[in-house]
This record gives sequence, C-alpha cells and structure tokens, in this order.
Amino acid sequence: MAYIAKNEVKAIRDGLRAKFGKTMKFSVRRQDHSGVAVSIMRSDIDLTKYLCGSTYADLNHYSFDSIFKDDKKAASIFDSIQDIIRTAPGTVEGGNEWFDKSDIMTDYFHTAYYYDISIGQWDKPYITA
Repeated sequence: MAYIAKNEVKAIRDGLRAKFGKTMKFSVRRQDHSGVAVSIMRSDIDLTKYLCGSTYADLNHYSFDSIFKDDKKAASIFDSIQDIIRTAPGTVEGGNEWFDKSDIMTDYFHTAYYYDISIGQWDKPYITA
C-alpha cells in the first residue's frame, strides 16, 4: 500500500531547497498519506510556455522526454526534481526510496508512494522572478 510519512515529505522539501536554493520556490505537500505533490511556484527560469495560456499546469512525469524535447535546461531541472522526489525519503530514518512494482496486466498495484509535479497551483499562479 502506498504511504509517505511527514518526515519523508520534509526530506523532499529539504532536498529541493538544498539543490535549488533561492533560484526556485516550491510547494511540497502530502496528499492523503499516499502521495506527495510538488509545485514550482516561482523561479528565475521562464516556464510559462508549458502553461498553455493557463496559470498552472500539471505535468505527466512519465513523458518528460516528449514535454521537454526542445528545452534541455528545463529537462535537466525536472529530472533533478524527480530524482530528489524519488530518493530523498530514503535518507531519513524509516524512510523508503520510491519504487514501482505494479503490473497493470494483472491489476496489481504496488508502489512506495505517488507523486505529482506541477508548475503553479490552481489557486496560486506560477511567477517568473
């Protein structure tokens, strides 16, 4: 059963802060004990072209290669964010790194926790600093 503890979410928050410092501001929140949502709220990199005219965008982390195929800088940033989300919880006592042993062909779902990555939030727009 997917589960992520508060200290594991804090490890993700701390990892993002350590890696990106003051260049990016994130919102990291736990969702229903089984997932974590990471939103980029502000950065010095212009990500507005991925918003498609909206104030926020939910990204499909399974298709980063196609989303950022023409923007290597954004691709490397999102790869780093995803790497921190997957590994940081394993650095705290009792924490687990992300894994996915699901098999949709047999209707078997087994993952450490779920995660979402977005640019901005529905009620707070993304800001380019």
